[in-house]
Amino acid sequence: METTATQDINRLIGDYLYLEERWQDDPSRFPWMELEALAKAGASAYNEGKGLSFHLLALDGMQHAEFHEKFLAYSLAAGFDPFKVVFTGNGLNLTTVINHRGLAESAQSNPASASMQEMLRQKARQRFVAEGASGYRSLEEMASAIVLCADSIPEDLMEQLVPKHAMAEH
Repeated sequence: METTATQDINRLIGDYLYLEERWQDDPSRFPWMELEALAKAGASAYNEGKGLSFHLLALDGMQHAEFHEKFLAYSLAAGFDPFKVVFTGNGLNLTTVINHRGLAESAQSNPASASMQEMLRQKARQRFVAEGASGYRSLEEMASAIVLCADSIPEDLMEQLVPKHAMAEH
């Protein structure tokens, strides 16, 4: 299964890079439906537990543009949960499936990144208010997700989720 999962991720990454290159070559004629289909496939792989690194590689550390913005929108619409946390390779620590802090930093000077951060902030309201702890193995895991994803959680929502004295400690 591990080999199959790795092959799936490699295929998704290859398809993503191919589409990104096509978009760079001619943005006005880009077939957005193909990117949407890839986002759906990526969200399915992610939801099956074999696609986490795909979103990390596709979105983190990029000079975001319309392509990345639409990819995130399509991924969110397909069920991608950017507030999911996973164990690192050593199995000891939790980490996020995308780099929320890096996106927040990019959002300060990049309009596409700012739009992407706003999408995540809207998703945070749904994820943490409407869905609550569903999707997390424990309340402790949810608390870790809140701390690790804080850069994508609106301040007013953060105040509801984390008592003021706990926020002062972090």
